[in-house]
Amino acid sequence: MTVDLIVFDLVGTTVHDSGAVSRALREALAAAGVLASRAELHSVKGLPAPTAIGQLLAQFRGWAAASPPAITAVHHDFVRRMLWHYESHYDVRECDGASDLFAWCHRHGIRVALDTGLNRTIADAIITRLGWRARGLIDASVASDEVTHGRPQPDMIQSLMSSTGVADPGRVLTIGDTPADIQQGHAAGCRFVMGITTGSHTADELRVHRPTHVVDELLELPDLLAAADAGAA
Repeated sequence: MTVDLIVFDLVGTTVHDSGAVSRALREALAAAGVLASRAELHSVKGLPAPTAIGQLLAQFRGWAAASPPAITAVHHDFVRRMLWHYESHYDVRECDGASDLFAWCHRHGIRVALDTGLNRTIADAIITRLGWRARGLIDASVASDEVTHGRPQPDMIQSLMSSTGVADPGRVLTIGDTPADIQQGHAAGCRFVMGITTGSHTADELRVHRPTHVVDELLELPDLLAAADAGAA
C-alpha cells in the first residue's frame, strides 16, 4: 500500500456530528456571558477547545478577559457538557463505514490512528462508547492536551507517527472535516491531506485550504488508495 498510517479526526469525520460540540461550546460560553453566533463557532472548528474558547473570549471581551483562569473555567464547563453527551446521549454513533474502514486498513497493513481537538478525557469517552479500542480497530490516539501545540500545528500527527513507528510523512494520510485538519496535515508534510464533507465544512470551504482530495464519505478511501498504488506501480 502507498501509505503506512492513516490519521483520522474524531467528531465530524469518524464520529457522527450531531452539533453536540458546537452546542456545548455555545452553552459554556453563554454561561460565562458570551453569546457566540453559529458563524463565530464555525470559525474555530477543529482547534483545540481551550484555544477556541480563548479566541472567542478575546473577540467579545478583549484579550485581557481571555485570561488562563477564565479560559479554564469555560473549558471545564464545556468538558462537563461533552462528557454527559458522549457517555449518555442516544445519538452517539460512528460515521457510516468507520469500523469497516478501520478493519480494511488493518487487513492491508495500514495503521489506524485518531486525533482530536478535544481533550483526552472526552476522546476516551468517545472511543470507549464506540468500542473501537476494545475491538482492536485502532492502533493509537492523541488528544490536543497531550501535545505542546494543537492544530493547525503538526504536533499531533508527529506524535502518532512516533507511537506507531512511521518515520516518513510521505507514507501518511490524514483526513478531517475542518480547515485546521487540513492545515496540520500540510504542516506535517503528509503525502495525502484529505478533507471530508461529513462534518462541519462544505467541499468548497475545505478546498480553499488545498487538500489533496475531498471526499463525501469514508468508504471512498480504499478506491483512492488503490488508484494511488496503481499509479505508483
